[in-house]
Amino acid sequence: MSIVRWRLAEYLEERNFTTYALVQAIGTTRMNTIYRIARRGDEPTRVDLPTLASVLDGLRKLTGQDVAITDVLEYIPDPESPTG
Repeated sequence: MSIVRWRLAEYLEERNFTTYALVQAIGTTRMNTIYRIARRGDEPTRVDLPTLASVLDGLRKLTGQDVAITDVLEYIPDPESPTG
């Protein structure tokens, strides 16, 4: 089965930012959700689109760069699944 997984922890680590800095940049009351998304091994499997948009907006504010969905989410296809 193919999976989609969060890469937020790696994204923050690669740029030397903390989850706390992201939460501050977002200015959200959904602090626990953001911390959970950024925690390896305990990432939620469902997040609403406004929360995803907040994460991307916060990262953009934090880094000063454009951020794409593929920067924080990774699609891993099932190797057993036919591609044709």
